[in-house]
Amino acid sequence: MAVVNTLSSHATDDNDLVELAGYHSYVHYDIDEVFKVNEKKFRVIDTIYNTDTGLDALTVQNVKTRELTVVFVGSEQMDTDWIGTNTKLLSDAPPAQVREAVAYFEHINDEVGEVSSVSGNSLAGALTNAVGIDNPGVKAVTLNPAILPAGMVDPDKEYANITNYYSKFDFLTGTEETIKMGDRIPGKKYGINNGVPSFSMLGSNHTGYIKQDANGEFTLEIGIEGEPGHGFVHIGADDHIVTSLWTGAPLYGGQNERIEMNQENMMLLSHGIRDNVKGRLGKVSEYVGNSVRIVHTENEKFHQRVTALQDAFQQKFEETAGEPVFMGITTTGFVMKACIDELIRLLDKAEDKCRILNNVLNSKPVEIVEYITSVNLSVETLFDAPKEYLEQLKADIDDLVASVGTIISNEIPELFKGGKDLFVDAVVGELDAHYDILERNKESVYKQLQDYERQVQDIADTFHDKDASIAEAIQTSVSPTDGIGSVQKTALITLEPSPYLKVGMKIKEIQVQMAHNQINTLGMTVLMPILISVKTVLTLIEAALDAIILAVNAVLTVGIYGNPVSLLISLFTDYEQKIKNAVQEVLEPIIEMETSIEGIRLGMDRMIINLPEMLSNFKPYIDTAIFEPGKFSDVRLYNVSALAVLDDMEVLFEDITFQLSGQKAMAIEATLEISKNVLGNIQLLKEQVNRGTL
Repeated sequence: MAVVNTLSSHATDDNDLVELAGYHSYVHYDIDEVFKVNEKKFRVIDTIYNTDTGLDALTVQNVKTRELTVVFVGSEQMDTDWIGTNTKLLSDAPPAQVREAVAYFEHINDEVGEVSSVSGNSLAGALTNAVGIDNPGVKAVTLNPAILPAGMVDPDKEYANITNYYSKFDFLTGTEETIKMGDRIPGKKYGINNGVPSFSMLGSNHTGYIKQDANGEFTLEIGIEGEPGHGFVHIGADDHIVTSLWTGAPLYGGQNERIEMNQENMMLLSHGIRDNVKGRLGKVSEYVGNSVRIVHTENEKFHQRVTALQDAFQQKFEETAGEPVFMGITTTGFVMKACIDELIRLLDKAEDKCRILNNVLNSKPVEIVEYITSVNLSVETLFDAPKEYLEQLKADIDDLVASVGTIISNEIPELFKGGKDLFVDAVVGELDAHYDILERNKESVYKQLQDYERQVQDIADTFHDKDASIAEAIQTSVSPTDGIGSVQKTALITLEPSPYLKVGMKIKEIQVQMAHNQINTLGMTVLMPILISVKTVLTLIEAALDAIILAVNAVLTVGIYGNPVSLLISLFTDYEQKIKNAVQEVLEPIIEMETSIEGIRLGMDRMIINLPEMLSNFKPYIDTAIFEPGKFSDVRLYNVSALAVLDDMEVLFEDITFQLSGQKAMAIEATLEISKNVLGNIQLLKEQVNRGTL
């Protein structure tokens, strides 16, 4: 087995080239400016900006190794980049900007010094690949590159010097692959797990970076400072390029050459576990911890969320009527009941006035007795029916108040229930239970990695001690001692499975839909029939009042104008005026009642018409109450970020397991068994975190 020499820690590698392409190319440095990339210093040697073709580029030099890198700048100019070049990439002929990029590279290579690498993002990725095709001895690294014109890429060539990294959430490369044009991007293509699934992050998902923070890191702020769950996630593309702990080579596209596990390489493994593996798990712990804090906060606010949903239902239901008299209909119905009591009072008043009218009709002057037949109003016949209807209206309002109250008090809290264990707060409860298990598993893996790191360190020390013992024996002609230092033992562990979040984050969508269906059903099967009943009673009351008015007006006509001498008699008596006054006193409360009843009926009509729409529009309130959408999105973003890190850890440990397999030393064979166990545990953690992203 060959021993592979480790790369210089100062050499310009793929991680550096990706950051140069996705971030520093867009900064527009001046010549001689010095900046840092992954703790390495680069100096700007040459720049070319605002050319006629739209080409922007800079040449930088690694201060330590003196390596030169040409960095092309991605699409920034709408006319020359997007219209003048990007659209022409679909054609067969190389656009002018591609030709100028090749010319610029040749100029730097011939006039300044030998160029060791080129890089670029987006359109600049296409320019980089064009240079890489013509210069197979130059490393070309791109991030989310555009395609090259047809005919520039030979499908039969490997282009081993070209590496293209595709961000997980990039729209450009995703589209290119969808429309089957990926064959117009030469070289190797590797997917990396940077970026977040957010529309607002389309640009940074494509470039791979956002503005550096005060510490020079590329972090995305999540949440609001001071609130639980506020934090940052690392989204720099080069953070997610996983490289070998031993060679620094990217771990994509199959296994690397197996190395010999000597003391030096075991030390590298120990340090790699400490810095790369445990460091990555620390990020996972940070992200998951922020998710847990958000979930715990939502859990603590359960009663507030229920109350908020109850208040929203109360307000929205009352607003469907658009009448002040309906205010409080969801609680006591006091205003409506007071209005009905007033209607009953007015009806009683009209009934009393009607009896007075009968007395007036029965006291006609003696001179016209023989000409006018006695006219009388049947008070009971006219007033008994509306009295019954008003009592029925009051009963229906009581029923409505009680039914709405039951929905608010009893049914709305039920909307939150569900989940695997029938949690009172289904979504928050299930997330909380899942995270309890995930947290315990994460701590177990971290402890296992600590032991594993010490075990590998002890084995490396043992290699050294054994070698020293043999050397001493050779020098002293004394048999080497068999004693070696103690080696840390690492336990094989089995993580706890989680029965929760089997449907992933869709649990909220499912719960919201179930709750919305339930509130719709309650509204249409419980409340709608009562509203219709109330409207029916109001219509009957209006008809009964119309009957009273008709009867009273008929009495007026017959009592005054129903005889041949009424006109003559009216000239000499006040009989007609008495009847008119009495009729007016009967009609006044009835007309007042009709106005009030009409207002109530119109409000009830609006409630009947608006209730289905109100129930339909109530879904966002349910969605917010079950789990505030912004916070739920933050939980998912943290999970996406944690999953990306675990994906990287899996790639890293797959290589560790590969490198440890087939080794001769028994100690390393034992370490291999632990490595496989750790890999399996990382995969289980990954699966459990993944449930929070779906």
